[in-house]
Amino acid sequence: MLKKIAIAATAATFWMGLTSVSSAQKFTDVKGNPYESEIDQAAKMLIISGFPDKTFRPQETVTREQAISMIIDGLQTLVAVNINEKPTRRVRPFLDVDASRWSATKINWAQWNIIPEGTATGNFRPTDYITRAELLGFLRRSAELLKAKLGRETVLSANKSAVKFSDVSGYNQQLTLQMSAYCGVASPLNEEGTNFAPNEPAKRDYTAAAILRTIKCVQNDYN
Repeated sequence: MLKKIAIAATAATFWMGLTSVSSAQKFTDVKGNPYESEIDQAAKMLIISGFPDKTFRPQETVTREQAISMIIDGLQTLVAVNINEKPTRRVRPFLDVDASRWSATKINWAQWNIIPEGTATGNFRPTDYITRAELLGFLRRSAELLKAKLGRETVLSANKSAVKFSDVSGYNQQLTLQMSAYCGVASPLNEEGTNFAPNEPAKRDYTAAAILRTIKCVQNDYN
């Protein structure tokens, strides 16, 4: 198994009020969840955290800033991430992300590393929920970034059959076809049926699973 190349800092909780979960601790509210195993794995890797009452609250929606924080914590399990490094390309800071915001440093780093180029700048909308399609776009960029940092080609080669979801078209169809064939990062809503629900808010359970799948897929590519 690929060992961590370096860790810039211990992965932090992905938003205020959460607490890290040790490998011996289990969430009390994920039993029977379709993502139960992946949630447990992500917690052990400190990609995600739970609440002080030992719950994970899998059906709560994830905000855009929370998603970025979780993704960066996931990246740090494989490569060094210095969220204070200077941009390598010209970027215009988001107008609605104050420097004092808890997520500001991570969002600023993500702007030129994870958020796809060409995305309209101005406002990031940190407290808005992230859609499932938006999450997938961030994860595709994250996988490409990881592969580049590991000295590999950034192409995300298919390793399983792509899923043609019944409710996507255009860009979202291309995105879901690619990411479903890449370790199943894109999968049906609640792992049932043929809908991806691209515009639905990403829930905590799927977000944790999708990030874990992305990290493990890159790791497998490296081995």
